[in-house]
Amino acid sequence: MCAVFGGIYCLRHSVQCLVVDKESGKCKAIIDQYGQRIISKHFLVEDSYLSENTCSHVQYRQISRAVLITDRSVLKTDSDQQISILTVPAEEPGTFAVRVIELCSSTMTCMKGSCKHNRVW
Repeated sequence: MCAVFGGIYCLRHSVQCLVVDKESGKCKAIIDQYGQRIISKHFLVEDSYLSENTCSHVQYRQISRAVLITDRSVLKTDSDQQISILTVPAEEPGTFAVRVIELCSSTMTCMKGSCKHNRVW
């Protein structure tokens, strides 16, 4: 989904520093180990890659995600060749909906006879 929204993965590029706007505190760019400046509005990383000092100044927003492989679809159907999108509404104001994307084996994301579910909440 990263590419769908114009994102770019920078694999095998160690981050040497972040360029942060002094007023907003938001990321403006990333400098990699080669000295290349990569302009970015967002920087996503698992916090174990950051120093404890850096983590103490980070403003966290959380995304929970699960990838599940099941033996059948969440929807009743006779076909095993389907892609489904399901949204479970938020239970309370201020909370978020759960979005489920279900992929069948014809998408080459799971074995024949199973379904892959990506859940984000």
